[in-house]
Amino acid sequence: MAPTGKFVIRTYHRIPVRCEIYYMGGDFLGKGTVVNLCRNGLRVLGDYQVVPGMALTVRLSLPDKDEPVEIQRVMVRWVRGLLFGAKVVTMSPDGEDRVGTFLSARLRAYCASS
Repeated sequence: MAPTGKFVIRTYHRIPVRCEIYYMGGDFLGKGTVVNLCRNGLRVLGDYQVVPGMALTVRLSLPDKDEPVEIQRVMVRWVRGLLFGAKVVTMSPDGEDRVGTFLSARLRAYCASS
């Protein structure tokens, strides 16, 4: 997907996190840190260069359980060096539940501390 140059206002908020992630393309495996997350997107600081429009499979390690969440398909939307943003395209219902539960808990904790 080529960048359109259009400014798009998000209808959701990304939550600051620090979670380990592995991301895989056709012939590579990258490792990185998710720096913010929402139900349908994430920002990653990785160790392997990706390009906009690239489809990836990711394994996201959330601190709530030892087993990672597998996201079958994300699409890279933008890239700045080794930092990139990706949109979730395909995730299992169990993965959606885990990510949603994790984000809800983080948001509650943030609101309670304010």
